[in-house]
Amino acid sequence: MSAKESIDILRAAAQLNMQDPLRSGQLLHLPPSGELIVTGDLHNHRRNFDKIVKFASLKEFPERHVILQELIHGGPLGPAGEDASLEMLLNAAQWSLQYPGQVHFLLANHDLAQVFSNPIMKEGYDLTERFNRAFATWFGGHGQEVAAAFRDFILSQTLGCITIGGVMVCHSLPGAKDMQGFDPTILQRQLTQADLQRNGSVFKLVWGREQNDEVINTLSRTWWTDIFICGHQAQDNGYGTIGRKMLILDSAHNHGVILPLLLDRQYTIDDMIDTLIPIAGIA
Repeated sequence: MSAKESIDILRAAAQLNMQDPLRSGQLLHLPPSGELIVTGDLHNHRRNFDKIVKFASLKEFPERHVILQELIHGGPLGPAGEDASLEMLLNAAQWSLQYPGQVHFLLANHDLAQVFSNPIMKEGYDLTERFNRAFATWFGGHGQEVAAAFRDFILSQTLGCITIGGVMVCHSLPGAKDMQGFDPTILQRQLTQADLQRNGSVFKLVWGREQNDEVINTLSRTWWTDIFICGHQAQDNGYGTIGRKMLILDSAHNHGVILPLLLDRQYTIDDMIDTLIPIAGIA
C-alpha cells in the first residue's frame, strides 16, 4: 500500500470516528436494538482478525456493531526488523470505511504510547521503536506524513461505548492507586493534552491494572454502568473476571475469544461467560 493510500485511509477513518452519530464526547451510545461483537486486544494476530471479520458478516447484518481495540504491536517482524502491525491496522480502518457506523475503535495503552513515543519494552526491545521503523522502511521520505495520519487516527478513537442495558466497554479502568486525581468527566468532554500525558486521566484509564471492587463500584455508580468489559490484561484462557462487574477479554492468541451481545437485553457476568465464542472455533 502506498503512502498516499495509507494517509487517505487513516484520515478518512479518523473523520468517520469523530463524526460517528453515536458519539457524545468520548463515549459511543449504542442503539437500543441490534447486536454488538466485542473483541479483546488483537496485537496483530492476523488469523484471529480475519476470523472476526468473517464472523461479523457486516454486509448481511447492518445492525451489527464491532468493537476493536489494541490492534498494533505484535506478530511477525518485517525484513528490517520493523513491527508490521500497521498493515492490519490499515486493513481494520478500511473495514470501518466499508461499513461506516458499524466498526468502532477504542483507544488503548499501546496506541497512546506509540503516539507519544513512550517506550514499551518486551523481550529486550522497544515495541514503539520497532513500530516506527515501519514508517521509514515502507514509505521512505513520506514516512512522517503517514505517521502524522496514524497519530490523528489514534487520537480520534473513543474511550468507550455503553449499551442501553448498562454494559460499558473500555480498554481498561484505573487501578486502585490511580483513582486519586482521576477525572471521570473525560468521557463527556473534550480531552486536553494533560489528560493524555503520563498520569493524566486518559493515561490512568487505558493503563490501569489491579482494579478492585471499590474502584469498579465507584465507577459503576459514576457512569451509570452495571458491567464493564475491558481488554488490556492478558488472559491465557481468553477471558477473566474481577469481582462480579468486570469481564476481561483477550483476542490475541490461539485461545482468544470474542463476546457477541444483543443490544436490547441486560446481562450478568455469568450470562456473558456463557456467550463467549472461541475464535479458533470460527470456521
